[in-house]
Amino acid sequence: MKVILNYLFLLGLFFILPIQTAAQQCRTSEIRKNNIGKNPLIIDEIKRINTFTDAWIKENTLLSSTRSIVTLPIVIHVIWKNSAQNISDAQILTQIEVLNDDFRKKNSNFSDTPSGFRPIAADVEIEFCLASFDPSGNPTTGITRTQTQVNGIGNSELFYKTSSGGINAWDISKYINIWVCDLGDDGLLGFATPPGTAEPANSDGLVIGYQFFGTIGTAANSFPNDLGRTVTHEMGHYLNLEHLWGPDQGGCDEDDFVSDTPLQDWESEECPNFPFFDDCSFSGIGINFNNYMDYTDDECMTMFTMGQKLRMHAALNGPRASLLNSNACSLSSSSADYIMEASTSILKTFPNPAKDFLNIEILENILIDKNIITIIDINGKTIISEKMQQKMKIDVSKLNPGIYFLGINNKALHKVIILE
Repeated sequence: MKVILNYLFLLGLFFILPIQTAAQQCRTSEIRKNNIGKNPLIIDEIKRINTFTDAWIKENTLLSSTRSIVTLPIVIHVIWKNSAQNISDAQILTQIEVLNDDFRKKNSNFSDTPSGFRPIAADVEIEFCLASFDPSGNPTTGITRTQTQVNGIGNSELFYKTSSGGINAWDISKYINIWVCDLGDDGLLGFATPPGTAEPANSDGLVIGYQFFGTIGTAANSFPNDLGRTVTHEMGHYLNLEHLWGPDQGGCDEDDFVSDTPLQDWESEECPNFPFFDDCSFSGIGINFNNYMDYTDDECMTMFTMGQKLRMHAALNGPRASLLNSNACSLSSSSADYIMEASTSILKTFPNPAKDFLNIEILENILIDKNIITIIDINGKTIISEKMQQKMKIDVSKLNPGIYFLGINNKALHKVIILE
């Protein structure tokens, strides 16, 4: 609630305090520390970004409750050595759903938010989509798959190098790159690069253990980290949020630079009872242990605050602003046959994934009698065309398993369907 020490002084501690050797859930602070060691100019960039952030928040505080919803494009790079690590498309889609629910305050466990923190819980008004177009403008599922021979590749500097068994990032100014891979067995769940801290620049993004991505498949047996909140946490870092105890070793002299999160000594564990106090917040409503930027169990995480929302939107108006100009989920000039709409609210599809039949329900009046529903493969070819009706049941039993787009009049909506 208070910036007690200058941010640069805290960064200076990176060169004095030892790196923790105990198993960590998130290694974002350690990665940043190591990157500063390789490139000390990162300190100047962090100072510039935080000066901008403070000024932007001061000018936009009154807008914290309602802002325009923005959609950010994601590419998922699955790097695998064995079949378990090669997670399914369906598992990936569950993670996108978790991200969108968490950032829009639609998470099913929001009702568990302690009463003391509900007034400051935020609909962040940020959504995420799998990229519909690759950097060359070709249609894509937003998922790449790379087989590697490297053990624990995510715990090395090889994950972002195609030449070394990883996969190069897509244009970091237009895509949020997420590498999903093996992180070894030392307790690491994932990490991210806050704005301005990646070294080299093309390592910018999120790195997540394949066991903690989504809610099904390999994630299903990863309790208490089985509900996709590792990615929500790391996306917060990518959009310039700190851990609630600050950017380094914690303690009451550190802060997360957000006005409405209580001062916190160190990480929380498991799922405490409300109110939960520590040496920094020992009265009132206690610490915000149910915040996505703490370390509690996935089922215990329920919210971002209004102040955190402002800080993330400041990032999208500053160091991450280029993502707002990306056409990765919209019209591609080199793929004129596609119109990828940002909204999918006009129709509902189920089940998804589908096997024999796909049910479609039109939710809005869009001249049903004059339009055609089409199913389009990832190469842009229309596979099925049927006259649009309010409720439809399409036979997909003869189609090959995989990812398809739902379209209207051969123009693909940003509506992904999976066939098993």
